[in-house]
Amino acid sequence: MKVLLLTLFVIGVATAAENPVLLLADSPTRAALTTIQNEEFSSILTPLAKDHMIVAIQESGLSSHDFLCKKNCTESQCSVVQQQQSCYAHLSSISPKTFYRSVKNANKVLESLDPDYSVVTLSNSGKLETPLKCQANKVVFLRFNEETELSRAETLEAHDFAIANLMKEVSCPTVFLYTSTPARERSRRAVSVSETAAPKGGYIFSDTKFQIFFTNLTVQIGSAASKEIIVSNMKIVENNSTDFTVTLTSATAADTITFDIALVSGYYYMKLLTYNNATQFRTNGINAPPAFSYYCGNLTVYSAAGDQLFWNSVQFQAPFGATVTAAGTYFAFGDSWNCVGFVTPAILGGLFVSAILLAILFIGICWMMDINTMDRFDDPKGKTITISANE
Repeated sequence: MKVLLLTLFVIGVATAAENPVLLLADSPTRAALTTIQNEEFSSILTPLAKDHMIVAIQESGLSSHDFLCKKNCTESQCSVVQQQQSCYAHLSSISPKTFYRSVKNANKVLESLDPDYSVVTLSNSGKLETPLKCQANKVVFLRFNEETELSRAETLEAHDFAIANLMKEVSCPTVFLYTSTPARERSRRAVSVSETAAPKGGYIFSDTKFQIFFTNLTVQIGSAASKEIIVSNMKIVENNSTDFTVTLTSATAADTITFDIALVSGYYYMKLLTYNNATQFRTNGINAPPAFSYYCGNLTVYSAAGDQLFWNSVQFQAPFGATVTAAGTYFAFGDSWNCVGFVTPAILGGLFVSAILLAILFIGICWMMDINTMDRFDDPKGKTITISANE
């Protein structure tokens, strides 16, 4: 089963360095599931950059799914037709445009076009911190101010409105493209938040041997209420070349999570997960190959006494010699080795029904093949055939 999962991920899962790109220009189209490599994307942008300024609008956490976003309003606020409208009302109306679902290192290609690129913050109203200086073959990155409490749909609607206002202000020949913020920038924002509260983007801690990201960590001991652990520090103690201990501590050191990472038979395992050096939790099945990162949307582990430790959107990786792509002080996670089993009850039910239908079809075909023609016929001029009861 794990071999099948590995094959599926290698074929179908995009890495963290792949970004969706909406290019607001007339450019070559590609098949929907095709990943555009660096050289090909550079060959698309280079002719456009000769006579135009390239403005890359970067959306934090942008994915292909965001482009399916619908207007965020209730029946009392807008009509049924308005509820079906895209969050990108302005971008949807622009023509020509080309959408690339997956571009390998799109931001690095843009940076290579103009090593002296500039980065400007764009407000939700479309106002720039510093005016754009029109210049051909110039690359400008625009990043939104993320201090907002809006939902994802409302955020995308607001940013679409800002992009519309921005495009009205720029009068020089400009090619706009809409893509995601680099992973390293998202990581820096996640750890730059005050450690007295859980950061909005989640926690990320990195070392050359181990990197972990999660959005929430809570613990429930006995009948006490669940307690959120605000992690502020990660420490790694190396035991040997295939085993080390990770310690996550809170700012006040009141809460400590300790676990071992061990390489066994080509997989790294999380073992001996302990809270405050007192409560040990079972971690059966928490493992992944070194080239992959372990990911689980909702990971709950239990102690022998029924205590619970809950991770939300946890992802970690121990490369153990596997090649990883560095991004500043962080490395790009490998393809996800998901904790959810591939064979679900729905799949098993479908296979069971399919087996019954195939059995019925097989029996029916066998019966049809067993039909034979008559071997005796009446002669109209001869005697009538008489078949005795014995025959």
